[in-house]
Amino acid sequence: LDGWAPAFQKTLVSPFVKRIYHYVHPNTITIFALVTGVIAAVFVAVDLRFLGVFILLLSGYLDIVDGCVARMRNTSSSLGTVLDILSDRFVEAFIVIALYLRQPEMALIALLMMASMLVCVSSFLLVGIFSDKHSQKTFYYSPGLMERAEAFIFFIAMILLPSMTIVLGVVFVLLVLWTTFFRVFEFYRQTTVLK
Repeated sequence: LDGWAPAFQKTLVSPFVKRIYHYVHPNTITIFALVTGVIAAVFVAVDLRFLGVFILLLSGYLDIVDGCVARMRNTSSSLGTVLDILSDRFVEAFIVIALYLRQPEMALIALLMMASMLVCVSSFLLVGIFSDKHSQKTFYYSPGLMERAEAFIFFIAMILLPSMTIVLGVVFVLLVLWTTFFRVFEFYRQTTVLK
């Protein structure tokens, strides 16, 4: 979905960011993204589906806004990157926990989802650290099939369609693992070519 990002940013993010970037620090927005994500998880756990989805989307929107504000203010920092990445992982973990609390029968799938996310984010961070490539962000973000937008689509589908949660969870795990292995393979190819 990264191909849609510029159009989304131009129409729904940039106008808002231009209005607020003088008044709010990007790290404050990151904290709000985390808090709203945790609130969304609470709504999911008690099966208030549409409210949970709405608040989760707000959390995701704020996660986009914080980086845009940082770049517009020219205040991108290592601390901001750390807070952003940790906030993202907390929100994702809380949503998976909430799905499990709502449907305890998906315990194994929830564990597999957590494990796949753990190895995927590890591959993402390791490739970012050791890659010679650069991006507009604090360090190189290697692309993958399952990025945050795709994960949110799966989360929303799992929230709204409880009867499909296990099937969607299995597909989620497979796609996240594919992303992990593809990212490592691409990194291996790049480092081998450079030798």
